[in-house]
Amino acid sequence: MVSEAHFQSACCDLVAEVVRGVGSASLKVTGLSMLPAIWPGDVLTVRSLSSEQLHPGQILLYRRYGKLTAHRIIHVAGDHLVTRGDCIPAFDPPVQASEIVGRVVGISRNGRAIKLQPSLWQRAAAWLLRRSEACTWLMLRVLAAAQRFTAVSR
Repeated sequence: MVSEAHFQSACCDLVAEVVRGVGSASLKVTGLSMLPAIWPGDVLTVRSLSSEQLHPGQILLYRRYGKLTAHRIIHVAGDHLVTRGDCIPAFDPPVQASEIVGRVVGISRNGRAIKLQPSLWQRAAAWLLRRSEACTWLMLRVLAAAQRFTAVSR
């Protein structure tokens, strides 16, 4: 029997190979670390590119420890990148070129395209979420209510 960790790692490898071979892939987000710019259930479109084409402010998809992570580039420092989730207070360990899967070039939420660059309100909300678990909890409740309302409206 294949363990969950092995299955997840194999899926990450498959996504990385598709991006490398075909040039792009789309995948559904499950995490919360990029709130409010990216919500659970959003679909990311990722394209392959060289590490020289990456700049602060872009969203990077990288593979580490059998998991995929999409976080915003904060700083490019020589042969590695400094990234962080929008609502996470701490920076990630440096991302090496060998861990890069690609750059997020599109976000789709309920079939609608979402802007990649955060708006002023999203930057303010991310700042607040980095500092308050209560605000994160409240935002998740708002998301759940909005999803229930959307499901009933269809």
